Amino acid sequence: MNKRILVTCLVFLNLFILSGCSSESDSKADVKTYPVKTIELQDKSYPVSLEYEGLTGGSEVKKLSFKSAAKVAKIYVSKGQHVKKGDNLVDLDKSDLNFAMDAAKAQMDSASAQYNKAVNGAQTEDINKAQIAVKNAQDNYNYCKDLYDKNVTLYQAKAIPKQQLDDAKIKLDDSESALNSANETLTQLQNGTREEDKQAALAALNTTKANYDSKVNLVEDASLKAPEDGYVVDILCKENEMQAAGYPVILFRNENQVVTVGLSDDDVKKVQIGEKAKIKIDDDTVDGEIMNIVQSADTQSGTYSAEIKITNQIDNNKFYIGQSVKVYIDDGEKNGIWIPISSILNDGQDYVYAVEDSRAVRKNITIGQTNEDQVCVEGLEVGDNLVNEGMKNIKAGYQVSVE
Repeated sequence: MNKRILVTCLVFLNLFILSGCSSESDSKADVKTYPVKTIELQDKSYPVSLEYEGLTGGSEVKKLSFKSAAKVAKIYVSKGQHVKKGDNLVDLDKSDLNFAMDAAKAQMDSASAQYNKAVNGAQTEDINKAQIAVKNAQDNYNYCKDLYDKNVTLYQAKAIPKQQLDDAKIKLDDSESALNSANETLTQLQNGTREEDKQAALAALNTTKANYDSKVNLVEDASLKAPEDGYVVDILCKENEMQAAGYPVILFRNENQVVTVGLSDDDVKKVQIGEKAKIKIDDDTVDGEIMNIVQSADTQSGTYSAEIKITNQIDNNKFYIGQSVKVYIDDGEKNGIWIPISSILNDGQDYVYAVEDSRAVRKNITIGQTNEDQVCVEGLEVGDNLVNEGMKNIKAGYQVSVE
């Protein structure tokens, strides 16, 4: 009987031991591991750049206009056309402008004649005429003086009324004034024009000449020509329509291809004229060089405008003014911990996973400068095993197996 009890106890003991081992084995089998790939982080150095959104076009785009208002007579070009310096673009109707120019020339010619007369002095025939006028005035005065003296005698004898004597006195005074005026004219002709009169004549000539030159310029300006080799960006007028003075008629750009960006307060101190850049226009990436930096900030955006000239130009048919492009300005090299951008996760905070003791460990990071698909970060150390594949399938603390 005791042997049966003993055997029964041994059987139950063996079953308990076997049952316990099976549970422990099953528990270990239930722990899931997640496959990932990692890279060991090292100090690296990459070229870095300042990345900006830019717009094509800049100071090379000009608004061409006329100085005077008139009807548009002829348009010689079309939108997008390439032109050479001096090529005709648009003509105004010059009829009224030519009339004004002719009138101004007549005034100038008259002023020129007056000035030459003042400088060169009177001709001999002018002096002879003045001398004859003096003689005639003197003879008339002598006659009036003799007549007045006779009337005085007759009045004293009470042979004539007082009115007749007064009339004779008036004629005598008039003849004396005429004689004095004739003598003065003769003296001026004999002595020549006074210096102040010459200066006045010269001033009048200069005034009329300036007016004439202005009218000539308006006539010449009525034929709009290309200021340099370039392209017609747009035409803002139509033939036979009135064109206001100063209102743009042609948008014109030179042959340069330029991109404009707005630099921040910090970045404008890093950039200098002549520095290299890369510009991505649609599917084309071209080289550029900074050609101008405005020294004052824009009042609205607070940025500093910089113009970048494309050095290996793209097809002009692909270069549209005002197009948004990507600009990368060289900023030297940056040494530090660089990781693939694709390995970064974000839940309001940028973070990555590293593997420590076969488990995933979350590490928050701060993103810095980029180079293509690489980014320099803070928060990691040399030697960390960064998860760069499979990180979306794990969480902190997960058991991982590195493939």
